[in-house]
Amino acid sequence: METMKKKRLSAAILAALLSMSVSAHASEKSAGGGTNTVDTYELDPVDVEGRSTDDTMPGGNVARTASLGALGEDAAVMETPVNVTSYTDAVLKKNFVPTRAFLNAATNNPSVQVGGASTDNNVELQIRGVEFNTHDILLDGVPGMIMMQNQPTNYIGRMEIITGPNAVVSGTGTMQSAAGFVNFVPKKAGPRPVFDITQSYASSRYLTTGIDWGRRFGKNQQFGIRINTEAYTGRTTSPGEELRGRDLYINIDRETARSKSSLLYGYDTSTHHGMPEVLRIKDANWGTNVTHLPSASAVVKNFMPSWALVKHTHRVYLFQHEQKFNEHITGYVKAGLMHRDWPGYLTSKPWLQNDAGDYTLSIDGSSTMGKTNRRVFMTGVKLNFDTGAVNHAMTIGYDYLSQHGWSNEATGTTSNMTGNIYRGLITDPGAPHAPEGQWYVGSKLNNRSVVFADAITALDGRLKLIAGLRRQTIYTRNFSKTGALTKSYEKSATTPTFAALYKLSPRTALYVNYAESLTSGATTPNTVVNKNEVMPPTKTKQYEFGAKWDMGDWGTTLSLFRIKQPTGLVNAANYYVMDGETRSQGVEWNIFGKVAPRLSLTGGMMLLDAKYEKTDGGVNDGNRVFGTPRFNATMALDWETPVRGLNVYGRLLHMGSTYADSKNRIEVPSWTRFDLGAQYETKIDGYPTTFNLMIYNVLNKMYWSSTTVKWSDGGLMLNPGRTFMLSAAVSL
Repeated sequence: METMKKKRLSAAILAALLSMSVSAHASEKSAGGGTNTVDTYELDPVDVEGRSTDDTMPGGNVARTASLGALGEDAAVMETPVNVTSYTDAVLKKNFVPTRAFLNAATNNPSVQVGGASTDNNVELQIRGVEFNTHDILLDGVPGMIMMQNQPTNYIGRMEIITGPNAVVSGTGTMQSAAGFVNFVPKKAGPRPVFDITQSYASSRYLTTGIDWGRRFGKNQQFGIRINTEAYTGRTTSPGEELRGRDLYINIDRETARSKSSLLYGYDTSTHHGMPEVLRIKDANWGTNVTHLPSASAVVKNFMPSWALVKHTHRVYLFQHEQKFNEHITGYVKAGLMHRDWPGYLTSKPWLQNDAGDYTLSIDGSSTMGKTNRRVFMTGVKLNFDTGAVNHAMTIGYDYLSQHGWSNEATGTTSNMTGNIYRGLITDPGAPHAPEGQWYVGSKLNNRSVVFADAITALDGRLKLIAGLRRQTIYTRNFSKTGALTKSYEKSATTPTFAALYKLSPRTALYVNYAESLTSGATTPNTVVNKNEVMPPTKTKQYEFGAKWDMGDWGTTLSLFRIKQPTGLVNAANYYVMDGETRSQGVEWNIFGKVAPRLSLTGGMMLLDAKYEKTDGGVNDGNRVFGTPRFNATMALDWETPVRGLNVYGRLLHMGSTYADSKNRIEVPSWTRFDLGAQYETKIDGYPTTFNLMIYNVLNKMYWSSTTVKWSDGGLMLNPGRTFMLSAAVSL
């Protein structure tokens, strides 16, 4: 009787989800393994939450394998000659903070810094001191399907982070960020049914409701469906900031002994009012009207009007199929379509005027809308064969990505405001008039590439070699509202990857790699004279040497790296121009896994020396790249207490001092932040129930941070204060 009630309830909720397309935050429960008793025929293991439970290291925070594109879909992290960490959904769940879930989770990697990145409009970060644009996040290994916006994380089963440029691995993206890449692996249905309902509350009055539902069915359970959906609404800890939205992600897959197929549909939308923004300081004002950095603990928490608006709708369709023709040849095809609609964009960045804290803010109602379409097609073959005692895992593939961006031009009004960072807004005429005008194609991007990679294994698995080449062509065009071509760039380049790993013992390995990436030309910020101009593509190079230790229950990696990349800066005439290059070199240490019977660690530290070289006239030569610290560290601890079902979680983050400007005049102090949480698992009326309490920024530390993104030279971000999160998840 109880089973029938659960089935009817499951079917009813599933039907409601499909009809309404309304969602709630998913409880990211890891489904356990199971045995198929329906049929004696047994398939290969089926992924759970994007990966089988055997793939997760003790502690549950990090997976043993990662998807490395042309280098292998299930590459062993500790046997791959690149620095990669594969975080499970448990990390995403622990680090959930309204508007910052992805950013908060990504900073468990010491090479990742989130400076002036806060919410929808500023989803930016840096990896190894090099800017990473979230447009380049991969979705299940496919580029172009993610946009810069508030990122939902309820549907993600694993988040993989590779540090350093590698075009052979990451494929043909949109911005082709050369810092490394992030890959979102969506959840899939596992052997055991999943039906989790989660309700969470965050200060101040921010509610999230979520459902995670998954089943396998058909002969030998070859078909699977996983649905994650959530709805959220409320205020954050920043005064005047409100956010509401919903999402729905459906992942249908089929797996047989010789093929794998999946179809992913994703939809998310959000309306964001009063979003905090970056405080900017004009170069001419520093040292004259502004002589010192304001105290972060003394200023108000939000400089923006409550009517400021960022609104988006994002849809994605992703199909993938892999067919094994025989034991040596496998073919694959991937096709994706992404549409992003930005129907409302009423925001800007305030400018600090003097030491008294006065600032000006102008929000224009013209050109406040945008649309983007992206299409991706990837195909190729994978060859697996031996030549004597040497094994080859070879990939030959073709990638294509196109992007069309629509702009809207209509003359609206402008709201000019004044305020004081210690008191808030002083004059506020209200939101400007923002009419919808003429739509036109403002930009087009076409990326094409052919990739060849050979992963060689020799000496009974002790030696692994990788040789890869990607021949890539980037073609960008800009158009006026009349359709006239205003600017275009086309550049082709061959970017190689060479790497080697040698296992000194079963636990110790040394590795070395050299990698290049061709980066699409950056679009200039809208605060300069040549706004929205597309810069020419550039090439980035990295050298890396490292060691890995696999201790079974835990692992650690030590890396030395050097990266060179052409850079752009805003000159004295307020033009954004390509000017010199950045040289980033450093030492990086990662640790992950269960280091004691009841204690798990995730994190590490990075020493970084990032400087400008070959700038125009040598003006900035030797200056530290703005937004980059000399020292960065993060360490998260999970303690399984003696109390059954109770885990305590704590995290420390430290970012060294940085400069907010390329001239190195505005120094931003270092900061240290603590997060603390607890999880309690029990049963209520026979149903597994999990309670989570998380306190972000326990000591309510208010601090400034800076970032490396092109528009933020002279920009500062005030980070959120103490935030409480309480959630309850029930598994039916």
